[in-house]
Amino acid sequence: MSLLNVFKPSQAQSCNEGACVESKAAASYVRPRYAVTEDDNAYFVDVDLPGVGKKDVTVTLHEGLLELVGERNWSVPKGWKPLGGGHREYAYRLRLNVGDRVGKNEISAESNNGVLRLTLPKEEEKKPRKIEIR
Repeated sequence: MSLLNVFKPSQAQSCNEGACVESKAAASYVRPRYAVTEDDNAYFVDVDLPGVGKKDVTVTLHEGLLELVGERNWSVPKGWKPLGGGHREYAYRLRLNVGDRVGKNEISAESNNGVLRLTLPKEEEKKPRKIEIR
């Protein structure tokens, strides 16, 4: 069993070119592209959030479910005329079931050029350990 199996993405209703869309009555959510990697000490989740600033992202962890929501608001700059058709606003939402394998109080996040990197340290007792053969 791979330790990466602890990450189970939420179910989305439809997928188109790698981005999945969930519809709710009042809002549209798009599941962003993401990648999960790990080393001996932590899991790393890199999430593509183009057009979303640091202040527009919230990350929460509740009962083993990590949820990321990024609001992407579009407004036409003053003096510009849009060339294309209507532009809809939407939010990115990603839900990952991380269970009890991460240090809940030590999760960190940093944003750089539209990519959010979450660092999820592994719990000490959940880290693989090498057993010495005598």
